Amino acid sequence: MTGPSRTRARDVVVAGPPDEALLASVALLRHLGARITRYDAEAGMLEAWLRRWRRPASIRLRAAAEGALATRVSVESDALGGGPLFRRLRGGLLQLTGRPA
Repeated sequence: MTGPSRTRARDVVVAGPPDEALLASVALLRHLGARITRYDAEAGMLEAWLRRWRRPASIRLRAAAEGALATRVSVESDALGGGPLFRRLRGGLLQLTGRPA
């Protein structure tokens, strides 16, 4: 599918367990003005809505253990200009949780 409704997925690996990565993601998304619509710690996922350039956009995050000390966070969004949004999320997650050793 092409056009503005295309969903893009990107991953970032951070230090710590999946539940901590999800909590850090909630704080970052709220800071960006997003509204959390679903949070499921057992499934390791959350969903949020964010308005970008007067257009609502959905954001989905999945957190899964990546080895013993790291977590892979997959970010999917249909936001226009999603690159800067992903970079802000990635940078914030790495700041809050740290890079894996």
